[in-house]
Amino acid sequence: MSVLDSSLGAGPSPTAGPTGPSCPSRVARKLPGADGEASLVRAYRTSNKQITLCRTDDDRLYYYGEFTGRPSTGLAMEAEKTDDGYVARNGPYRYTIHDGEVVITRDGSTIGREKLVPDPSPS
Repeated sequence: MSVLDSSLGAGPSPTAGPTGPSCPSRVARKLPGADGEASLVRAYRTSNKQITLCRTDDDRLYYYGEFTGRPSTGLAMEAEKTDDGYVARNGPYRYTIHDGEVVITRDGSTIGREKLVPDPSPS
């Protein structure tokens, strides 16, 4: 089982976001406190993953990562904006987005680095 694995329902339709473009509804439903609605902040693709950053109406930022075409692998975690990107943590794992890439570390050691392509219409 992957670090990104968790349960996720299907359904690509977007929801009405509280303050901007809508976060995909299937992602928004998995965000704590979102009540199925959130605003899309940014979305990216790598060669085999989708990363969606959404903000809930209580102003919490979430990083949602999953393997492309495998919605059951989705995992939501709180994130924060940094001076040059975003960072999210899940136990010993840290996901840092900056300079057009995502860097994954475990206990401070880099275990992955992937180029990001902006995704203007995540589903």
